[in-house]
Order: sequence, then C-alpha cells, then structure tokens
Amino acid sequence: MTSIDWKALKPHVPLPPGAAEYVEMTGSAGDKIAQWILADRSPLLVGGPAGVGKSTELARAAELLQPDRVACLVQLDRFENMRRLTPDRMRLRIAQKVGYLAQNVLHLPLSASLTNALDKVNAELRGESVTHEATPSVLLNVALTEILRVSKQGRLTLLIDGLEKVPQGPESLDLFAALASIHDEVELVVVIPWHAAFGPQAETVIRTGERFIAVRALDVEGDAGEPGREVLRKILLQRLRWPEEEFNPDAVVGTVGASLDQARARVAARRNLVNDAIRWSGGLPRVFLQLLADAGSYAKLRRSDPWPIVEDLNDACADQVDSFRRLLLPGDVNAIRGAAGTIGSELDLDRKIRLMAHGILLERVRDGAPVLAVHPLAQAAFDAGSAHA
Repeated sequence: MTSIDWKALKPHVPLPPGAAEYVEMTGSAGDKIAQWILADRSPLLVGGPAGVGKSTELARAAELLQPDRVACLVQLDRFENMRRLTPDRMRLRIAQKVGYLAQNVLHLPLSASLTNALDKVNAELRGESVTHEATPSVLLNVALTEILRVSKQGRLTLLIDGLEKVPQGPESLDLFAALASIHDEVELVVVIPWHAAFGPQAETVIRTGERFIAVRALDVEGDAGEPGREVLRKILLQRLRWPEEEFNPDAVVGTVGASLDQARARVAARRNLVNDAIRWSGGLPRVFLQLLADAGSYAKLRRSDPWPIVEDLNDACADQVDSFRRLLLPGDVNAIRGAAGTIGSELDLDRKIRLMAHGILLERVRDGAPVLAVHPLAQAAFDAGSAHA
C-alpha cells in the first residue's frame, strides 16, 4: 500500500452542496428537510450533537431543493464570530449570500437599486464604511421579495447554518427574532442550539407551526446497525477516493510478492480496524473520521506505515476519551448512568442540553421511541474511573 493522505478525511470540514464525497442514505436528515419544505412546511428547526453532520445535511437539502426553490445556504459560522453576531450583521450576511446566488449562480435580472444596495452590503462586510439607504431588516426583505419575483421557481428557501454555536442568553433570542421578521413567504430552515430545542424557549423559536428535525447519530450496533456501519465505511472510502474492494478480502484475486492468503488477511485486518473505529465512534461521522485520521498519524509517526494497527487506534481512542473526560462536570457520571435507556425527563435541563450537545448522551430510537444512550468513548471514560461523580 502506498502512502495515505489522512488529511483528506477532514473531520471538521462539512461537505458543500453537490459534493461528490456525499454518501446518500435512506431517510437522511437532508432528504427529510427537502421533503418537508416541498410539502410547504416551514419553518424547520434542525438540531443534533456536535459532529453528527448537520451542516452536511443542510447542504444536501439545499442541493435537493434547488430545482424547485431558490435555495440559499447561509453558513454563518464560516464568516462570523458567533459569540459576537448581531441581528443586523446576520441580516447583512444573509442578504450578501442570497444576492450572490441570484446574481452569480442563477443570473437573475436584479434591479439597479438592489444591485447597488448589495454592493454596499459587500463593502460593509469587507470592513469598509458605507451608508445604507435602508435598515438591514428592510434591505433584506426587499432583496428577498425581488428575488422571489424574478426567479423562475417563484419560491425561496433560506437554510441558515451556524446558530447552534450561539451562546445561551438574550442575544440568541434577538437573532431568532430577526429571523422571525423575515417575510412569511420566505421558507426557513435553521440549525438551532440545544438550549433552544428544549425547555421554556422550545415552544416557539421563530414562528408558530415550526417543526423540529433531529439529526441523530447513526445506529451502528448489532444487526440493525449494519446500514449505519456501511454508510460510515462508504464515507471513509469517498474521502480517501478508494474503491469498495479495499475492505473486501474476497475481492483480492491476485498479488505480486505475497501469497493470496496473506493479501486477504491484510484486507481483513484493515476492514476489522475500520469496524472497530465505527463502533467507538458511536455513529458520529466526525468522531469516526477523527479516530482514523489520528490512528493514521500514529502509524506514520511510529513506524512510517501507511495503515494503522490496533495499538494506533487504541491510542487515538484514548485521546478522544480524554476529550470527553474534560467535558464532564461534577455529578455528570451518576446523572448520565441514571438517564441511560430513558427519555431523560429526570435530567436537570441545563445538564441534559450540555451532554446532548457534546454527544456524550446520544438520542437513539428503540421500538419507535427516542431514548438516551451513552457514547462508547464517554462510557470508556467512566469505566476507567477517571471521572468523578
């Protein structure tokens, strides 16, 4: 095996709309989002643990919607400091993105006044001092109304990503109120933080009638988890640009310089290590890719080998266990053990929000009902006796 570019896994980089690396799966969150929007159900709120692939699924939905909607993906966290984002700054960023889509991708015939206003928006976002003829709220609604009018689709969907990183407090409510001020005919899909999905704020976040879509970790346990395991294997193959035969010993039919049995044994060992990484990932794509990227780095550092062995993966897991351990606060371990296998209704709300946001507690569906499960790496932290209840 030649060298492997483990940096190509890019665990923390979401895929853009239409990316060749995207792995389609039945009932994905991206498919559900698109289906609900096409059924005229808006707003949609999207939530899930860190590393589950919310941004990638939002990009998938934008791609699926584009034939029927002016579907604009706005990845706020790519450009803005989410701890300092103001409602007006958010409005300007949305106007910039939908304006770029209309002018440079869809080539819509926008009026001179709107084109001039969008030029000023771009200038301000570059840090230049400009004077707008309208408030950001009015400017955004005017832009959306005109783009709706001149587009062939006649429908416009904004898919807003990044707000899950906004700290809890009055400032986050102001951002959601700003989204609520957008004209009703504009469809909204918004990734929200867990503190907005649960508790007193969860009754209405943006508009009445909104629907929450949970992006859950893939089920990778037992027989029922084989489809999820297959998805993660395909994600790895796509990122490395490998054929499926790389993990199939039966596909090895001839070798140079080694026996057929030896070649098949190497492929089987490679497949087994990937399956171990899948199990430890808890079904979170980012964790899965990070484990293998770190294991690959250990293999290169220690032996200059292109592919890791079990010891390398174990050390990569230990690094992640340490990361989970640092997220735990006093009282968490006992609370988590008591909540495992339940819907978590007895958990303190702030603790539940924090543990689910970090992926320490994962929401699984068992017998048609959601229950909480402990992430395998978090469980390893408990078992090691390093966390304090």
